[in-house]
This record gives sequence, C-alpha cells and structure tokens, in this order.
Amino acid sequence: MSDSLPRPPRASFIGGKSMAAAVKRRPFLFFGLPMVGILVGGSFALSHLTQTKVEYNSTKVIKMSQEDKLELEGKKRRSFDLREEYFRLHSGTSPDKLALDDWDMVPIAKMPDTFIPPSPGEMEAILVAASTAPSAEDKPKPIVRW
Repeated sequence: MSDSLPRPPRASFIGGKSMAAAVKRRPFLFFGLPMVGILVGGSFALSHLTQTKVEYNSTKVIKMSQEDKLELEGKKRRSFDLREEYFRLHSGTSPDKLALDDWDMVPIAKMPDTFIPPSPGEMEAILVAASTAPSAEDKPKPIVRW
C-alpha cells in the first residue's frame, strides 16, 4: 500500500494544454472578443429600449403649436413681411395705427441727488484754491469749548 492519497487527474483544456497557457497565447480571443461582443450587443439592446420609450411617449397627448391650432379651426395664418407691416401701420387704414405725429417734447426732471460737474471756470478756481498754500488769514480759528 502506498502512503499517498489518490489525486484527481489534471484539468486539461484544448489538446491537453492548460487554460492559462491558452489565455497567454491569445488574450484577444478570451478578453477582447467577449468585450467587443458585449458592447455591440448592448448597443443594439439600448437602441431597442430607446425606440420603445419614444413610441410610448408618442402615444401621449401632444401639445399643439399655434399653427396646428389655426389649421384645425380652418383659419390660415397670414405670412409676415416686415415692409408690408411697416406700410400698413403708417397708412391711415389700420385700426392699430401708430400715432407718430401726436407727441410733445417734455423735459424729464433730474433726480435731486445726481452729481452735476462744475463748469470749466469753476473747476479752474477750485484747482487754484487747492494748489495755493493757505495764508495766515485762512488759518482755522481754534474751537472754544465752554
């Protein structure tokens, strides 16, 4: 009798070669190809789910634009031309005629706290007074406290 226990046979892969050796030899086959397959399959699955979502949302009530509303009522929208609108408003036939000749020139009162700069003559006097040295007459009088 032998002292060793029976061992299971070695796991063999393709033609008796181990899995690690096969992965080392062809990494794209075992890692890259499955990853590319998952990406492509996922893309198709997501496009199918997105299409289902769009179809579901299209069955809901759709907000109508102003043109669609006018179409349902049987009215046609008038095309807008800037020149035509200008002449229509300036002619006397329009009910919403602009009153371009009915105006008065009214001055707007200035706010009381706005700064009004001094005139050039006043500015020159201010600068001359500031640049000259004060004389003995201009000295401030001492403050007498009781």
